[in-house]
Amino acid sequence: MATKIALSNQKGGVGKTTVTFNLAKGLVDRSYSVLMVDNDPQGNLTSCCLEDPTTLPETANLLRLYTEETAPVQPYPLGDQLALLGADIRLAKVTEGDFEVIYKLRDGIEAVEAGFDFVLIDCLPSFGLLNLAALNAADRIMIPTKPAPFSIAGLKDLFETIDRVQRRMNKGLSVVGILLNLIEGRATRMAKDIEGVLRDTYGELVFKTTLGKGVKLEESPSFNQSIMEYDPTSKQAQQLMALVDELVERVS
Repeated sequence: MATKIALSNQKGGVGKTTVTFNLAKGLVDRSYSVLMVDNDPQGNLTSCCLEDPTTLPETANLLRLYTEETAPVQPYPLGDQLALLGADIRLAKVTEGDFEVIYKLRDGIEAVEAGFDFVLIDCLPSFGLLNLAALNAADRIMIPTKPAPFSIAGLKDLFETIDRVQRRMNKGLSVVGILLNLIEGRATRMAKDIEGVLRDTYGELVFKTTLGKGVKLEESPSFNQSIMEYDPTSKQAQQLMALVDELVERVS
């Protein structure tokens, strides 16, 4: 069975989609097979993967998984070891459904996960049925955040949500780690202080690897490339591969 990881933070602007996309490509570079799941109606992960997101087959649209009873989804192959279940704005209507939708993502992924080592679920930056569905479907949750006061304050709410999911729906869910992302080249005193508070508070839950902010890292998804493909000698590419190795070690 695949290791299913939801990348989630109820705070927006922390780089969840970029991390998801690059982690998937990095895991493939390490010879793992990966299914990416775009569980966000904005469809940003889908846009990272496809030059024209409208070419995504309906059979690979995540909305089908949530709304169709007899037509299973079929992951769209992006390479020998990489596939996508994509999304578009129509996925937003799932939030108008009943509570039963939170179980459909888990059932749907279980039906297609054979042959994959990892399933990475990109979550939207809010709390609701789609995020509950992702946490119910996942084995682990990875929390990208950035060294800013509002981002750190949101962690408390997220951990309370995780606790409720563990008690009521998914007892096996655990936090694989908190990732410090989007660190400026010359970290400010505040950023360093916040990192210190995070490490003091959450200890080994905080990844040793941190990810720096960079123009090429931000623009590489526009070319449907990971930073390792777009600028393989960059510091960010090296950090991403270090993160891949640390993640694999943590889930082993």
